[in-house]
Order: sequence, then C-alpha cells, then structure tokens
Amino acid sequence: MLVETKLVGRRTPFEHRTIELPDGPHTLRSLLTHLVGIEVERYRDRQAEVGLLRVLTDPELTQGAAQGRIAIAPQERAGPVELDQAVNTALCAFGDGLYYVFIDDEQVMSLDEPLTLQPDSTLLLLRLTALAGG
Repeated sequence: MLVETKLVGRRTPFEHRTIELPDGPHTLRSLLTHLVGIEVERYRDRQAEVGLLRVLTDPELTQGAAQGRIAIAPQERAGPVELDQAVNTALCAFGDGLYYVFIDDEQVMSLDEPLTLQPDSTLLLLRLTALAGG
C-alpha cells in the first residue's frame, strides 16, 4: 500500500512511502494503529543513532534540498515514546479533525467502518493547519 502525507499550507511535496498491509479485516482504527506502530519503531531506530557521528549521504542531501530543509540528527536523545499513547494521540487527532484520511480518493469518515484495501491502494493523510490570525 502506498502512503502519502501532505501538510496543507506548506510548499513541501507529498511524502510517499510503501508499507505492507497487515493481515485481517481493516478499519481506519486498525490501519492508523499499524501506521503509528511503524512510525514509533522508526523513531526508536533514529533515537538509537543519536550521538553517533553521522555524515549525510548525497541522497539525503538531495532529498533535504528538495524538501527545503537539510537537517542533521539531534545530538541528544529525546524522551521515550509509548506506543499506546502515540496511537491514542493519532486517533484523538482524527476525531478532532486535525487531519483527513482518503483511501483511493475516497474520504474515510469513521474509525470503525470496514475498509476494502488492495495491495496497490493509496492512503492519503492530509494534515490541516490553523489559519494565522483566525
């Protein structure tokens, strides 16, 4: 499944990532839980590298330039992230309307409605930002 993320109001391009679909029936709740699990694991991997001498590669420099920001990993570890808390935050943010979810160009409005997903489905997470002065 292709996962795309976009922050509305920013000039940064869509971020694209391919993930494996989990087995079993799917709901938005289960899909978001799976995605948050992947992101928490990636975060923990990045934290394990903090403090090590790290040299940016040419592809990392190119990608950073395309996104408008070249960042070096932090030199101090951030606090730990609990998976249950991260999942709860993501689900609460969806309920609060902080981001929209589209699967194959159809907006998903319910966390618990059954979803029909294919290996080539596209999931779009569209994060909204508050208007300045509003």
